Amino acid sequence: MNPSLICDDGSEAKAGTGLPLVDPEKKGADERYLRAQRLESIGMLASGIAHDLNNVLSPIILAAPILREHATNPEDLRIITSLEKSAERGVDLVRQILSFAHGAASVPQLVQIKHLLRETLAVMRETFPKSIAVEFGFPDNLWPIMADPTQIHQVLLNLCVNARDAMPDGGTLSLSAENCLLDDGTAMKLEGGKPGAWVIIRVEDTGVGIPPEALSRIWEPFFTTKGAGKGTGLGLSTVRSIVENHHGFINLKTQRGQGTTFRVYLPAAEVSQKERRTEVQPVKRENGNGEMILVVDDEPQIKEMTAAMLKRNGYRVLTAGDGAEAVATFATHSRDIDLVITDLVMPNLDGSALAAIIKHLNPRTKMMAMSGLSSNGSNVRAERFGAAFLYKPFKVQALLDMVHATLHPKPVIEAA
Repeated sequence: MNPSLICDDGSEAKAGTGLPLVDPEKKGADERYLRAQRLESIGMLASGIAHDLNNVLSPIILAAPILREHATNPEDLRIITSLEKSAERGVDLVRQILSFAHGAASVPQLVQIKHLLRETLAVMRETFPKSIAVEFGFPDNLWPIMADPTQIHQVLLNLCVNARDAMPDGGTLSLSAENCLLDDGTAMKLEGGKPGAWVIIRVEDTGVGIPPEALSRIWEPFFTTKGAGKGTGLGLSTVRSIVENHHGFINLKTQRGQGTTFRVYLPAAEVSQKERRTEVQPVKRENGNGEMILVVDDEPQIKEMTAAMLKRNGYRVLTAGDGAEAVATFATHSRDIDLVITDLVMPNLDGSALAAIIKHLNPRTKMMAMSGLSSNGSNVRAERFGAAFLYKPFKVQALLDMVHATLHPKPVIEAA
C-alpha cells in the first residue's frame, strides 16, 4: 500500500516525495488539448503560406502557354511542360495542406483513377530506392469514381510512402486497382462494407508488417511506429478521413515479417454514355470581341500576366494595383468597362468594398473575384456581391471560360 498526502492545491501526492500523483485521464485530456492547439496554429500558418505560394505559382502557370507558343525546339517544349507540371504539383500540395489544416470541403468530379495511379507510379520510380521493386497493374475498363483527385492522389502517396518505409532493406511494392461488385453476403464480412459497385485500390508490400499491439492505434492522429524524426503520425489518419469523406472504406491485412496490404474501396460512379462522350470532347476557347476589362490585384506579376492573357485573346484591358486605384480608374471609364476582375485581399480597399463602390457607380458592371486563400470562405464573399469566383492559381483556359461565361451568361429558361 502506497500512502499519499494531500497537497495544498487539493491534489494527492506520494508519501515521502511531495510530488503530485498523475491522473491518467487528465494527462490524456491535456495532451489532446495541446494537439488541438497545435493543429489550430498549423492551420493559421498554412493559410498564410498558401496565400503567398499561390501568388508565386500563379504567374508561372499563366506564363507557360505563352512560352509554349514561341518555343519550337522539342527540348524547350519539354522543359516548359516540366515547369508547368511542377507548378501544378505545387498547387496540389498547397490544397492538401489546407484540406488537412482547415478541413476544406473536397471538390468532387468524375475521376479516372488510372491517371492518378500512373502519376503515383512515376513518383515512386523517380524517388524510391532502387532496392524496392514496383509492380503495377489495372484493367483497361477500370470504372471512374466521383472524387477530389488531389485528395485521392494524397491517399495513394501516403500508402505508398508507408509501404516504402516498411521495407528499409528492400522488397516489392505492388500498386494496382480493380473493379468489384459486392453482394450483401460479401459486404457483411468486410468492416464498413456495403453492397454495390466499387473500385478497389490495392497497395501491398513485403515489409516488416504492423505489430499486433499497434493495430488498434494506427488510425490515430500523431501515432506512428516509425523512429523519431521519421514520421508525423498523420499519414494513415489523413488517409482514413479522406476515404470516409468519399463514402468508402479500407480493408487491412498484415503479418509480422510478411508484409501489409491495404485495400481502399471507393464507390464507382454511374456514368451515362452522354457523360462519357462529353468527357473526351475538346474544349473550345472563346475569344473576346473588344470588351474592356479592369484587372485589379496588388501582386504585380499576377496583374500583368492576367492582363497579357486577356489581351492576347481579344479583350481590352486596364489595370490597377489596389482598390483605391481601381476606383479612380473606374470613375474615368465607368461607361466603357464591361467587367471588373478583382483580388479579394488587397491593401487600402479590399475586393468586397471595391465591388460595393463599383455597383453603386454602375450597377450593370459585371464582377469576377479571385483569391489564393481557402476557396470556401472566399467563394461566399464573392457570392455576396454577385461575382463569379476564381481560385488562384488558375489556368488560362479557366480564366477565359469564366470571363466569357460572366460577360455572356446563358439565358435562364423558366419552367412553364
